[in-house]
Amino acid sequence: MTLDLPLPLSRYFALSNGEPGVRIEDCFAVDATVHDERQDHRGVAAIAEWMAHARARYQHRTEPLHWERRDGQDVVTSRVSGTFPGSPVVLTHRFVVADARISGLKIG
Repeated sequence: MTLDLPLPLSRYFALSNGEPGVRIEDCFAVDATVHDERQDHRGVAAIAEWMAHARARYQHRTEPLHWERRDGQDVVTSRVSGTFPGSPVVLTHRFVVADARISGLKIG
């Protein structure tokens, strides 16, 4: 199933899945924050490092299953599969978007 996600979100999932042609600057605001695995990553450089480390460690693929707007956030339920215990898992990605860029993301 393919979801018609807002552009910043579709860019994020393309980048997360290692698809060519998407730059991190196309997805995230300069001062964005990502919260994942009980850690915060602030700024584009830190987020790029987190993404590269996660791709190398987990060799994951993320498939968005459901999207909705809730409490001022874009909430995407996704199936994430990779080389980690319990794969695949269903995770919730909570995005805050401002000026066509992701300013906040919480994964859990």
